Order: sequence, then C-alpha cells, then structure tokens
Amino acid sequence: MKNIIKFFVVGLFIFIFSVNYAQQVERSDRSRIGELEIINTNAGESADKKVATELVQTVLVDDFETAGEWAAFMPRDFGFATAMRREGAPRDLASDRNKYVLGVKIEFMKRDWAWATVVPARPVKIKGITKTVSVWVVGRNYKHILSLMLKDYLDRMRFIRAEKLIWIGWKQVNINIPDTIDQENYKISEDRGITFVGFRLDFDPDDILGRPFYTYFDYLTADVDLFTETKQNPDDMLDHW
Repeated sequence: MKNIIKFFVVGLFIFIFSVNYAQQVERSDRSRIGELEIINTNAGESADKKVATELVQTVLVDDFETAGEWAAFMPRDFGFATAMRREGAPRDLASDRNKYVLGVKIEFMKRDWAWATVVPARPVKIKGITKTVSVWVVGRNYKHILSLMLKDYLDRMRFIRAEKLIWIGWKQVNINIPDTIDQENYKISEDRGITFVGFRLDFDPDDILGRPFYTYFDYLTADVDLFTETKQNPDDMLDHW
C-alpha cells in the first residue's frame, strides 16, 4: 500500500512539473515573438516542423482604430499638415472592429517640391525578418509619391519608395523590403527586424493645384518570418538588461 501511495505522489509531482514547464515555455515564446497580433500564418498543424526553414506570419502593425495618436509634419515654408482619425474603412475590411481610418490633410503655401511625414505616437518594432509591408491607401490620381520610413536593426534610418498615388479610391499598397535593409546579424538574435517609423509623402509641384490634398490610411500589416524567434531555446538568456 505504501509503495502505491509513493508511486502516486511521484507521478503527481512529475505531472505538475511538466505543466509548469510548458507554461514557462509558452510565456518565453510570446516574449521573444513580440506583442504584435498574428492574423495569418503559413504554418498550420500539418506543417512539417523538421523541414520548414521559414515561418512567415502576417502581423497587424496598426488598424488605425486609435489613429488620433498619429501626427503629421511639414516644413512651414511649404504648408501645413494635419492627421486625424476619420470614420470609414475599405469595403473589404469594414466591420465592427474596423470602423476608423487615419486621415491626412495637406494645405500648401506654394508650389514646390514639398514633403510631409506621417508618424505614430512612437516607432513600432517588428520582430523577425520582414518580407513585405502592406497598407490600404486612398489615392486621388495625383503624382505624389508615398514612401515607407523605417530603421534597420542597427537603428539606421531608411526610406523605401512605394508608388505614386495615381489611382482613385482605396487600394492595398504592398511594399517589398529589399535585402539591402539589414535586419539581422547571425551573432545577434534579440534585435532582429526593422522598426516602423512612419510614412513620407513627396509632392509633385505640377499636382499642387491651389486646394488641399487629402489621403487616408488603414490596416497596416507586415509579412514576417518568425522561424528563429519561435525555435530559440526557451531557457536561453535575453540580452536586454
């Protein structure tokens, strides 16, 4: 009888230890992957974990439901820039969870090669290796150029041109992140990835027509390879102190 009780106690101890360890691993994985919400993935339960070398997941960087925290800046010699949360959404994304967008209004003082920046309250770190950044943008058939502002893993500022806003209405703009943007070093794992800083608009003076320019942004996402972040040893140390 004593042996049975002893065996039961040992088994119960092993079970409790296994549950606690699994919870610690899960918390560690979440802290390494980051706080951005994952909305799509290419690795389902049937994926072969022994063969896969990439775990590309789509993360939501900003849905602009709190777009009032964003700001727009423009040199005073050229005009005034305003950023404001506005009600609305692309038809494909309209829902109770996505009711607002970021509106930007530019009032020009003169016709010149002007520019403006649109930035969040603070830069957003996107962990992993970013393949593509996507955002819905309203065009007004102007030749103004949209660019992405970001920092590489060494905190160096980079600008990536997207395209001219020569369309009418909503369009999803996909921006490929080139290999020339340094996102990792094989000796460093904690600081992999880029930091999203904001958007830049470069204005063509031929399309400055004496009236304000308006554009809108919604649902900013990134396709990110998180293979290394999810496969790190859960008991490894974090070099963030």
